[in-house]
Amino acid sequence: MVDIDISYSKKRFDEDGFVILRHFIDAEQVKEICRRAEIILATRTEYSDRYTNITKGLEKVDDYFEDLMRRGPQVAILTELLGTPPVPITSSFFTKNKTSEEVNPHSDAIYGGVIWVAIDPTNRENGCLHFIKGSHLKEEEFSYLRPHEPNDLSSHPDVVEAIMEPGDIVFFRPTTVHWSGPNHSGLPRRGFNCFYTGDPRNAGQEKELWKHLA
Repeated sequence: MVDIDISYSKKRFDEDGFVILRHFIDAEQVKEICRRAEIILATRTEYSDRYTNITKGLEKVDDYFEDLMRRGPQVAILTELLGTPPVPITSSFFTKNKTSEEVNPHSDAIYGGVIWVAIDPTNRENGCLHFIKGSHLKEEEFSYLRPHEPNDLSSHPDVVEAIMEPGDIVFFRPTTVHWSGPNHSGLPRRGFNCFYTGDPRNAGQEKELWKHLA
């Protein structure tokens, strides 16, 4: 893991609602995450309610993911970004390979933090994440958005494409507007995700809510 300017990262996280850290997960761990997740995919565990390319609850099948959620290198960073120790809720694996599937612009009205690790290179062609900078500070303005309802925000002046390489990680607030387009590359676009709440009192409630979010 490379050295991190935590003050700058927190400034970006607080102001933009997300921050991308490059080369955060080393190549060997990226391979291990992918290897173990694809073993789970062979038998499948919890799917997203709406998307067949999102497999949830990896930690229920393999303790490796439980340990990674609780003690991985992202936890210390997220603690600094949130200002409180994060409480893990669930982990997921994304295998975007269908051009028919995309997640439309939305925000999740839950307090906490999300991490997303690139397993493959991600870009506009294969459906990378997009964010609206500062949208977590304007929740009411974007409250109409739903992940299953098309809304084109590609020309919004504050849109950012999260172009990433394997091992890069993005930390973002669930309330930051985000989406990912279809994959036109013909190759898999895989990613690993963990969701955390920032309030242990709400962990049970938010775990139930997260089951219904993409």
